[in-house]
Amino acid sequence: MTSGYCNSCKWIFIMHRMHFQLALIVFICMAAFVPGNAQQVPPAPVPGPAPARGVLGPAQGFTGNTTTLDTTGYTVGRRVFEAGAHNATFHAHSAGQLVFGETGNGRLQIKGQPTRELAPGDSAFIPGGVMHWHGAAPQENFTMVFITMGASTTTQGDAVTNEIYLGER
Repeated sequence: MTSGYCNSCKWIFIMHRMHFQLALIVFICMAAFVPGNAQQVPPAPVPGPAPARGVLGPAQGFTGNTTTLDTTGYTVGRRVFEAGAHNATFHAHSAGQLVFGETGNGRLQIKGQPTRELAPGDSAFIPGGVMHWHGAAPQENFTMVFITMGASTTTQGDAVTNEIYLGER
């Protein structure tokens, strides 16, 4: 299309075309921000007071009724076990306990049940008063996070023998 023009004219034509394209892009962007074209966003609800702890009610950011619960006496902790390390005895907490695998692979056994393997992200619930043990797998370290669900005392039980740890008994 510009073959009949001299070299100077070709550059003027190309520059004119680039300015037109730039102007078109700016126009389109500006049109997107004209208030009449803006998408209407509904106003955010005015947050009301959160319900009292333990009382179900509406709460900001939730649907339906919800509430927070008292965590007085809860204990949160982390424990790392070297490969092969575990509790020396079965034990029970008077409050329930949640155990979460964080890194490595571990084991947990509730007395009278098969041994469970715990990998990162796995969890287990041990009801209050239930004898259990936990530790690392034989060949790998294990880090766990635990939550004891209220004020609790611990009672020690029978020894965790190698046969029990290895799942042979």
